[in-house]
Order: sequence, then C-alpha cells, then structure tokens
Amino acid sequence: MIKRAALLLAALAAVLVTVVGAAAPASAHATLVGTDPAEGEVLAATPDVVTFTFDEPVSLPAGAVQVFDAAGEPVDSDSTSRDTVITTDLPDELADGSYVVVWRAISADGHPIAGSLTFSVGAPSAEVAPPQLPDVDPAEVRSVLSVFQGLSYAGLLLASGLVLFLAWTMRGVRVDDAVGERVLKVAWSAAGVALVAGFAGIPLTGAYQQGLGLDQLGESAAVDLALVGDDLVVLGLQVVGLVVALTQLARPRVAIAAAAVATVSPAVVGHSRAIEPVWLLVTTDVLHLSAGAAWFGGLVGLVLTLRALSGRERDAALVLSRFSAVAAGLLGLLAVTGSLQGWRILGGWDPLFDTTYGRLLLVKVGIAAVVAAIAGFNRWRLLPAATGRSGAAGHGARRASVLRVRDVVRVEAGLLVVLLGVTGFLTNQSPREGPSNRAPVASRVEVGVLAEDAGTKVLATMAPRTRGPNTITVQVQDQAGEPLDGFAEPTVSVASADGSVDLGSQPVVPTDAGTYVVETVIPAPGTWEVQVSLRASEFDNPVTTVSFEVS
Repeated sequence: MIKRAALLLAALAAVLVTVVGAAAPASAHATLVGTDPAEGEVLAATPDVVTFTFDEPVSLPAGAVQVFDAAGEPVDSDSTSRDTVITTDLPDELADGSYVVVWRAISADGHPIAGSLTFSVGAPSAEVAPPQLPDVDPAEVRSVLSVFQGLSYAGLLLASGLVLFLAWTMRGVRVDDAVGERVLKVAWSAAGVALVAGFAGIPLTGAYQQGLGLDQLGESAAVDLALVGDDLVVLGLQVVGLVVALTQLARPRVAIAAAAVATVSPAVVGHSRAIEPVWLLVTTDVLHLSAGAAWFGGLVGLVLTLRALSGRERDAALVLSRFSAVAAGLLGLLAVTGSLQGWRILGGWDPLFDTTYGRLLLVKVGIAAVVAAIAGFNRWRLLPAATGRSGAAGHGARRASVLRVRDVVRVEAGLLVVLLGVTGFLTNQSPREGPSNRAPVASRVEVGVLAEDAGTKVLATMAPRTRGPNTITVQVQDQAGEPLDGFAEPTVSVASADGSVDLGSQPVVPTDAGTYVVETVIPAPGTWEVQVSLRASEFDNPVTTVSFEVS
C-alpha cells in the first residue's frame, strides 16, 4: 500500500511539474494599457472623444463613465465599449481647465475594474476638486457576495454528492428508513441552501460589478440582465438539476445525470469561459467540480450512515470499499485540476504571494493538503481494519474500526466546508492587482517662477502623487498665461526635499506648445521637488523648483 501511495504521489508531482513548466499567463482579467488623452496631458483644444484601451475585452455598465470639471460638477458625456476600447464622447467645446473622467468596466471574467483620468484643455486649473461620487465600500458588497457564494458551492456540491452516494455507493445496501430519510433530508437542505444562496447572489453580483452599495440591491441596475444573465442561467440549471435528481432517486441513472448538470453548471456557463484556452479551463473546471461533489458528498454520506452500518460488517465493508476504490482517484483529480486552474489564471509564481487571490489560493492548497493527509491515514491505516482486510478479529473490533473511520471522515468533511468557504472568497478576488483601481483624488497645480521680470512661469502637476509610477506634466507660460514655445525642451530633475534621494534628470516628452510630460517612479512617500530649467539663451538659463507631497 505504501509503495502504491508513493507511486501515486510521484505521478501527481510529475503532472504538476509538467503543468507548471509549460504554463503561460491565461489573461482573463483586463488591465488598462493606454488612454487618449494621456494622464495629465494638456490639450490646446477640446478632444472629440476620450478613449481607454485595455489588453482584454471589457463590457460597460450603464453610467459607468462620468466626466467632471475642475469644480467637481458633472459634464455631459456618452460612452460605449467595443472589444478592448471604451470611447467617451465629449461636448464640442469645453472651457479651459482640468477635467476628471471616472470609469468602471467589467472584465470578461466578471471582475470589475475602475480608475480615473485627468486631462486639461488650454491650461490646468489651479485646483481640481475630487468628484462627488457615492460613498460606497466595494469591499463590503464583495464580502457579503463571497459568503453567499461559499454557501452556494457547499450546498451544491453536498446535494449533488449525496445523490451520487445514495444512487451508487449505497446501491444494494439495506439501511433503516430513518437513516435513509436523514440522508435525504440533508440532501434537500443542502439543495435549499445552494438555491437560496444562488438567488441572493444575483443582485449582489450586479451590485458588485456596478459599484453599488448594499442599500441599492433593490434597484433595477443590480439585476441588469446584461451583467447577471449567466448567473440566472446557472441558477436555473441548478434548480432543475437538483429537483430532478432528488425526486428521481428510484431511477439512479436519471438522478446522477441531473445532479451532474447542476454540478457543472458554473463551469459550462460561468466565467471560466473567459480564460484561454477555453476548452482546457472549462474541462478542468468541470472535472474539479465533479470530483469535489463526489468527494464531499461521499464523506458526509459516510458520516450519516456508518454508525447504523457498523453493526452489519458486510454492508459497512461494501460501502467503505466502494468509496475507497475511487477516493484516491478523486483526490488526485482534485489536486491536478485545481493546480492547473490556479496556474493558468495566475500565470506565474509571483502572483501567488503578491496578490490576495494568490494568497487565498495558497490557503486553499494548504487545507487541501491537510485533507489529503487525513484521507491517506484513513485509507491505509483505518480502512483495512474496518473492512476486515487487516485480519482484525472479532465483531467488536471491526465495529470500533468503522466508528473510528466515521470520526476521521467527519474531520475531513469539516475541513472541506472550510475549503469551500475560502473558494467563495477566492472567486471574487482579482488575479491581478495594480493601480487601475485608483480612485480620483484632489490635485493641485504647483507654480514656479522662471523669470519674474518677464512674467515667465511654470505650471506643474503630478499624478497620482503616490509611491510608484507618476506622471509629471510641465507647462511653460508667458505673462499672459499662454503656453510659451520656441525654446528647447526644459531639463526636469526630481529629488526628495531632504536631499536623501536624487533621481536626476528625467526624460522629457513634448506633447503640445510649451507642454511636456515626464514619466517617473517615486520610490518613497514624502515631499519631492521637481526642478525645471529652461535654456532661454546661451547666457540665460532660468531655474525654478516646485514641491509635491507624495503619499
């Protein structure tokens, strides 16, 4: 037995190494890759449209793009999405000043992404007020949705698994009516939990994707069919599948087929179809859900029946032998399909530790490893005695062994409930974490004087003024406040105010008359100074410095 277990583990390790070695990023969660105008850009005239380009197709909820002026007042706009691009039409003429575009989109995998863009027409406004947006905590809705999805998964897999347990594992085994009714009652209760949680999850999903609060679940936007249509189809398949399965147990093949439809519905209709290659991820998702249902339902079925069967050695041995015959295969299938799914979604080692999704996946893997260790102990230490293969003498010894198996199986089932709860939170985490979810903040234009006698000055902005990548926009103006052209590009240097870090001269890109953009990375929070030097002539090189607070 030990040799067989070692061979099984070696085979699984070989499969996992092959999967890890050959995997490439699956790319299902969209990331913003460019905007037009660029962040912080100063334009000479009103642009016809504002565009956002992503690396994956996105969908656009109603009212998900809003435009605000520097005072925080809304500006009329109309937005559409097509494939990887969101286009926002603006009014023909915008007054000079800064504008903030707040956007929200839905990735193909169902996760929302959001951010903001600031640009200026003519010249930046002296101060840009943050837009007055609804005070909604997206983490609150996501947490509640995760709880309901965890309940939905647990109920679905338990109900379907118990159908398989009753229709196949228990076939030909005589049990007391009370025991059979107890198993059936648990199966119906699990189905009820799955369907109620699934129904409650529909408006929660809509609210999560649209950025609504818990107090807005009753609004029509929360059940927008364009966003929650797939969830309704999944719920419908589960209702039909579970009801047919539990009412047709006298016809085992029909019951098992109906339970299978309910079990795999999240994979066939759900967001795994957004991950390339689709056929591979859908197949592994189907296998993962099926193996999970058979394992979970089988464990709970054993907990509910083994005490009643412990006095009938032949029936107990038959049930345990049937389940143990497929248990190792189920465990191996869960390990391989789960590892393949996680790797294809994350696409590398770093996201395992750098993202909430990856860390939750590690927790799930850790729980699964403990379950596997307990299952191995049960399979090779306790089960032989319970089935009489170890030579255990006497009816009492075998009965005690059956009850010990039941106790260990109860621990396994409890850990699987915890694992499914983690899965509920895992499904609502983005596999990518980056700055695209940055909320709009107040910004201020800093002014530095280059030549006081000539009235020449520099207006500068920095966005987002947080540690990491930042865009510095510099505009040189004359006494009348018009962009000043006809000079060589200014020299822009960045350093911390305390002098501890000097980033030196930064690459400058001209974008319009007298306007230049610098892309830089601020390594730490604090006060940072931007020095602008303009070479006006061979002997005239005015310099000014402006400061920014970086959080």
